[in-house]
Amino acid sequence: MSGAPPKTPPSPGGRPRGRLWLCSRFYLGLGAPATWQSFPSCRVRAAGGYPPDLVLGLVSSYRGGTGEAARINFRCARVTPSGSSTAFFVKEFPRHHLLHDLERWVRCSRVDRAWRAGHLLPRVGALTPRPVGTAQARSEGGTTVEYLVTEWLAEAVPLPDLLEGNPEVRASALSEFARELRHWHQCGIYLRDLVKNVLVSRAGGERQYWLTDLDGLHPFRRLSRRRVLHQMGQLSEWAGRLSADEVELICGGYFGERRGSLREATAQALLGTQAPKASR
Repeated sequence: MSGAPPKTPPSPGGRPRGRLWLCSRFYLGLGAPATWQSFPSCRVRAAGGYPPDLVLGLVSSYRGGTGEAARINFRCARVTPSGSSTAFFVKEFPRHHLLHDLERWVRCSRVDRAWRAGHLLPRVGALTPRPVGTAQARSEGGTTVEYLVTEWLAEAVPLPDLLEGNPEVRASALSEFARELRHWHQCGIYLRDLVKNVLVSRAGGERQYWLTDLDGLHPFRRLSRRRVLHQMGQLSEWAGRLSADEVELICGGYFGERRGSLREATAQALLGTQAPKASR
C-alpha cells in the first residue's frame, strides 16, 4: 500500500467552507478521475495509476473464490493477485430493490458514494484506504452487482480491538479517537455505523485512525444532537464499560473546554444511561 496522504485539515475558520467543498464535489461527482473500460463480463472503472485489467482480475478472483481470495465476511474479501505480495480489499454491493437501480441511474449508488468519498476525504484530513477501482457485472440471476476495490490497510486493527488492550493504551486511544471524531464531524463526515468501521494503524510510531465502509456517507446531513449522542452510544457499546475518567477523556477530546447540555448528555450516553438511535 502507498503511504498515507498528508493530513491537512482545514483551519477552524475554514471548516464551513471545507464542508461546502466536500458536499458540492461529492454530489457533483468531481475530484475522482477514472479510466473506464468494458469487458465481456463487466464494466470496470480504474483509479489513476491502476490498469482496468487489474481491477477485472481482482473482481474475478473474488467472484470465483479462488485461492488468492481470503473471505473476511459474507460480502468482502482480501484478494492477492497471483504472483504478487500486494493485497487488495474487495467489497460486493448486490441489488436489493428498485431504489438501487435509481441510485445507479443518477450516479449516486453505494459504490459511487464510496468511490467519491475515498478520493475526497483525504483532502479534508480524513484517512481512508485509497480506491483502486469499481466493477459492474451481472449475477447468475441477471441482476446487477457492483464491486468496490481499495488498497489493503496492512497491520491495522478495528478500533474495538485496540480498546481491549492495556488500560493506558485504551485511555489514550479513546482521547485520540474523540478528537478525530470531532474533526470528521466538523468536515461533514457522518456514518451511522461508525465505530466498527474505524481501523487503527501505526505509522512512524503514531496511531492513525482510518475510515472504511464509506458507501453510507451523505455529507449534507446535519450533525444533530441526536446523531452525536447516537455515535457516543455506539462508542460506549463497543468499548465496554467506561469509567468516569475515561468519559472525561472522551468529552475533553471531543468538546475541549466547551461546556453545555450536549456535553452532559454525551457523558450520560457514554455511561450507558442514554443511548438514543439516530434519526435518518
